[in-house]
Amino acid sequence: KKMPLSEQQITSVSGSVSGFAATFAKQPIQRLKWIRQVDSGPAQPYSVVLQRTLASDGFTGLFRGSLAAVCRNVPHSMLVYSIYPVAERAVMSGLGLGDSTHKPSFGIRFCAGYMTTFGATLITHPLDTLRVRISVTQGDLGVRDLLRRLVQTGKVGQLYYGFGATLVGAGPRGAIGFSVFETLKDLGRASETMQRHPAIFKFLVGYFAGLCAETAIYPLDTVRRRQQAHGEGSPLSNRSLAQALLLIWRQEGIVGMFKGLPLNLIKNPLATGVSFAVNDLVKEW
Repeated sequence: KKMPLSEQQITSVSGSVSGFAATFAKQPIQRLKWIRQVDSGPAQPYSVVLQRTLASDGFTGLFRGSLAAVCRNVPHSMLVYSIYPVAERAVMSGLGLGDSTHKPSFGIRFCAGYMTTFGATLITHPLDTLRVRISVTQGDLGVRDLLRRLVQTGKVGQLYYGFGATLVGAGPRGAIGFSVFETLKDLGRASETMQRHPAIFKFLVGYFAGLCAETAIYPLDTVRRRQQAHGEGSPLSNRSLAQALLLIWRQEGIVGMFKGLPLNLIKNPLATGVSFAVNDLVKEW
C-alpha cells in the first residue's frame, strides 16, 4: 500500500527537481555573465569573453562550476519552495486571515516571498560563494581545491563575503518573484492558454516574474558578486553596501552597476521560469 506524501515532502521533491533543472538551463550563460560582471575594467563584449573562455577551458568550460551550482541551487530551491507555503500561512495568520475563505493578496505574497528568500539565503550563502569563485576562475579549480585553499590560508570567513548585499537583494528578489508569479497565475487560471498549455503558461509567467525581480535588484547583485569573487582582493571587500555602490558609480558610472544586465535578463528569468514551472508541474504530477 502506497503512503501519501505530506505537503512538506512534496515541496522538498519538487523544489529539488526544479533547482536541478534551472541550474543546467542557465549555467553557460551564468558563467559568461559573472566573468564580465566581476571585472572592474572596461566592459568587454560577450563575444570576447566567450572566445577567451573557450580558448582557455574548451566547450566544457562553459559548464565550469556546475557541480558547485547544483550543490547550492538544489538545497536552496528545496528550502525556498518548502518555506514559502509556511511563510504565506504565517503572514495570513498574523493578519487574522488564517481561515481558508481568504485568498492571499499581492502584498501577503510579497511579504511571504521576502521571508522565504531571506531565510534560505542565510543557509546557502557559503555554497553560493563557492560556485561564483569557481565559475570566474580560468583553469582547473574544484570545490575541494577551493575549500582546501581557504582552510589552509585561514580565510574560511571569505565564504560569507557579499553576505550583506545578498541579504538586502535576496529578500526583494524573492518578494517580487513570488508575488508576481502567484498573482499572475491566479489571474490567468481560467484562461484558455492555462487550460490547454499549463507548462508553457507557467513558464512565461515565471519568466516575467524573474524579469521584474532581476532588474530591480541588479546593482546589489553586482556588489555581492565582486565581493564573493575577489574576496580581500576586491576594493569593495571591507565597504558597506552604500559605500560599495558609490565607489562603483564613481569609477565606472551607472553602466558599471548594471554590467552584464542584458545577458542576465535572458539567463535569470529563463531559470526562474523553468524553476517555477517545474516546481508546480512536479507537485501536480
